Amino acid sequence: MAGLREDKKRQTQQNIMEAAKHIFSEKGYGQASMVEIAQEAGVGTGTIYNYFPSKGALLLRIFTEEAEEMKGALGDPNEVEGDLLESVIGAMHEFAEFFEHYPKAFWRELIHVMTEEAEESIRLRQGLFGIDEEMMKWIMHLIGSHSESFIVEVNPEEAAFAIYSAAISDTMLYMYNEAMGQDEYKEQLSRHIRFLFNGKMKPGKKE
Repeated sequence: MAGLREDKKRQTQQNIMEAAKHIFSEKGYGQASMVEIAQEAGVGTGTIYNYFPSKGALLLRIFTEEAEEMKGALGDPNEVEGDLLESVIGAMHEFAEFFEHYPKAFWRELIHVMTEEAEESIRLRQGLFGIDEEMMKWIMHLIGSHSESFIVEVNPEEAAFAIYSAAISDTMLYMYNEAMGQDEYKEQLSRHIRFLFNGKMKPGKKE
């Protein structure tokens, strides 16, 4: 019986998250309400608060699960075999695909929300930066575990930061350029990562 209750709770939580994804995509973060999400999920508004204390917490939980799926697809950085550069590019393409889950207008609005000093905005900002940090740790460990691929000494932490900076710049350009599609976004990421690695890798390790 206890197992059935736990299964029902997990299903209810999943229904709430799926409803929230739909409402966030349709209305944006600011205009989405917990009441609408509850109606979409087929539960009472109070039920949502039993699982998620706020709208920001709900969104952050969705993002965290999506980020975990992304990391799961990448695997253990210490066990990645094959070309290092292509592995890094592949990881950043996974990062880029994260932003396909919602319209560009949603991301632009969310950036605006995170600049506010309200407590909810601060928690959301900290949480999303934490997800980014985990992704960059993966890149850092990947580079560190493939140090033999370089002809010069490369600091994994500094390399990961440079890749992260390029990725964020490209992502912001993508979000604010309605004409840019995902393929162009990924190609730009690839070019900039290749530029960062240019001249640092042993022959036969570049492509």
